Amino acid sequence: MRRLALNSSYLQLIGYVDGDRLLCSSYGDHADGIPVGPADYMSGRKAWIRRSVLLPFLPNAKFFMVTEADSGYSSLALPDLILDAGSEVRDVSIALVAVSNRSIILARGRIEVQQLPVFHPESGQMQWAGDEQVGTIRFSASNDYAAVASVPVSAVHHSWRDFARIAAPLGGIVGTAIALLLLAFLRQRTGMLAKLDRAIRRRELSLVYMPIVELSNGRWAGAEALLRWRRSGGEVAGADEFIPLAEQHHRMKRLTAAMLDALVKDAHEYLAQHAGHRYVSINLSAQDLSDTAIVEKLRQARDRSGLPRLMVEATESGLLNVNHANSVIRRLRELDISVAIDDFGIGYSSLSYLGSLDAAYLKIDKSFVSAIGSGAATGNVVDHIIAMAKECNLMLIAEGVECEEQANYLRDAGVEYAQGWLFGKPMTAGELVVRGWRDAPGSRRAGLSDA
Repeated sequence: MRRLALNSSYLQLIGYVDGDRLLCSSYGDHADGIPVGPADYMSGRKAWIRRSVLLPFLPNAKFFMVTEADSGYSSLALPDLILDAGSEVRDVSIALVAVSNRSIILARGRIEVQQLPVFHPESGQMQWAGDEQVGTIRFSASNDYAAVASVPVSAVHHSWRDFARIAAPLGGIVGTAIALLLLAFLRQRTGMLAKLDRAIRRRELSLVYMPIVELSNGRWAGAEALLRWRRSGGEVAGADEFIPLAEQHHRMKRLTAAMLDALVKDAHEYLAQHAGHRYVSINLSAQDLSDTAIVEKLRQARDRSGLPRLMVEATESGLLNVNHANSVIRRLRELDISVAIDDFGIGYSSLSYLGSLDAAYLKIDKSFVSAIGSGAATGNVVDHIIAMAKECNLMLIAEGVECEEQANYLRDAGVEYAQGWLFGKPMTAGELVVRGWRDAPGSRRAGLSDA
């Protein structure tokens, strides 16, 4: 399962490096460490850069690694994701260049460093026009990087080329004119990142809801809000198609803001007046949780929505910094916002790690639930996860329950809550109210136990 996850070009890892060894990562504790080799260079921002790192659990992939020199904290990404922008556009070359030493970190296509102009990072962005290439350079405001994009002069309409030659003495004017042409050309690309940016601006993101039931009686306890992207052509993309891209390109804060706005809208139209004691859970990324401002944003969203209860779901990788995570969790619990550890079992997954967090709930990943009764080797993992949760006084929510056999097994094993197609597929807020969100007359409280 981990191998399958790592084969996704959208995966990123975080970890800790001491010397030239990766001691731990979001993939687990690596004991004596995995050798990652010496750094290629140190950036002007005091970060060690490794352009090509091999990891034993995926020997055919080469990761790009950035390590903070002071702390050892590291991030790894697959280069094809970093170089995804403009991949559908013919003749475009792009590169990530170190400003301090003008070396190419990553590149796709032909970028000749010696043909680039003298860098002026304080300008934010530059354009240039050479004999063979025209292009633009955008400098990072916080890192020692510059993004370079160029096209051959031959790819630009001949009239523009002639104009550039005639107007060469006008230098800056020509550079600006050709840069505008290049930018217009690049805007025609259909890359996912450009589409996602447009989707956020145009409010094309919406929510669907998957019911969560109390296994002891089948009543609805709440619902998980799942982000969806309805594209201009009408097709709907699930979160796994764009969340990794948003995380890699630092769009998560904007994406989370759009999600909270959608939740408030749905609550006003459907959910709040029928919620009773039920809750709505939302998923937060590691980037969201790294910023303590998320606590106030969630408080405001809850108050605006009129919903009585919210729950936050966070993956193990988003909670690796236990001290910071617990600080955020405690502040959320003071607001009666519960926290659940999501996708448990596919990351760090140790008892000591689990016991160190102040979360109230643990979600069992659907890959383990699907193995119940199948005879697969992972079938007994569920029992171990349940035992660990009970040891840490955590309540359990099982994901991906699709048949009565699984539901009965989980209930008998002490799992309190479950979600999956057995109880209901993801549905709109309006459908949720019609299907079972509305309290029946005289029904008892249908909600999670207070954390």
